[in-house]
Amino acid sequence: MNKNKFPEPLEALLLVLVIFSGILLLTITIGVVARALDLSSNLDRNLELLLFFLESLFLIIPWIYARKRGFDTVALFRLGPASRQVYYYAFVMGLSLIVLTDEMERLIAIFMPMPDNLADMMKPLYVSGFTEWLIVLTGSVVIASVAEEALFRGFLQVSLEKKGDVTRAVVLTSVSWTIIHMNPYWAIQIFFMGIFLGYIAQQVNSIRPAILIHAMNNLLALLVINFEIDADIPYYSFNGHVSPWILVIAVAMLYYSIRGIGRLPRPRPTPPSL
Repeated sequence: MNKNKFPEPLEALLLVLVIFSGILLLTITIGVVARALDLSSNLDRNLELLLFFLESLFLIIPWIYARKRGFDTVALFRLGPASRQVYYYAFVMGLSLIVLTDEMERLIAIFMPMPDNLADMMKPLYVSGFTEWLIVLTGSVVIASVAEEALFRGFLQVSLEKKGDVTRAVVLTSVSWTIIHMNPYWAIQIFFMGIFLGYIAQQVNSIRPAILIHAMNNLLALLVINFEIDADIPYYSFNGHVSPWILVIAVAMLYYSIRGIGRLPRPRPTPPSL
C-alpha cells in the first residue's frame, strides 16, 4: 500500500485531462473514419451507440492507475456504503435539482436560444427498438453516472480535498465536470448540479447517492428527448416557465435535503483496503 494513499491534486487533474483528451480524440477519429469510408447508416448508428461505452474509461483508467500506484481505491473512489436515509435525501435532492435546472434552462433560453448544433449532439440519444433502448439506458444512465461520479466526486475531488479546502475542491471538481461536457449552453446547469453532487458525496463519504441523483437526471433527459414531452405541462408550467409554486416546493425540498444530510452522523473514514 502506498504510504500516501491519495494522488497529488496536479497528478489527479492531469490524469483527468489525459482521459478526456483520449476519449475526445478517439471519438473524433471514429467519426472521421466513418465519414471517409462513407459507411452505411446502420454502421454509423452502431458506432454512435459504441461511443456510449467509452465513458467507462472514466472509471477503468483511473482504477488501473490507482491500483498500479498502490492507492487505497475504496477511500479514493469513495466506494463506501450509504444508509437508507442518505438515499432518501438524495432522491429528494435529485427531484429538486431537476426542477431548478429546468427553470435555469428556460431563463437562459430567453437571452440565448438553443443553438441548432445542439440537436446534433443529442442525436445519439434518440432510440428505437428494445436493443437500442437497452444500450442507451446502460450507457447514458448507468455507465455515465457510475464512471463520472467515480472519477470526479471520487478520484478528483478526494485528491483535492486531501490537499486543500473542501469548498474549493467541490467547486474545482464541478468546473472540471462542466468542461468535459463541452456544452456551453448547459454549462450553468451542469455546474450547479455538480456543486450539490460534490456536497453530498463529501458529506456522506460515498459516491453512491451522487450516482442516484446523476442517474435520475440522465434518465429523465432521455425520456423527455425520446417521448418529446412538451415543456408546457399543465400545472407544472406557467407562461413558459416552471410554475412559481413548483419552484417554491423545489427550493424547500433542496433545503430540506441539505438540512437532513447535514444532521446525519458523519461516517468514519473508510479503512484501508488490503
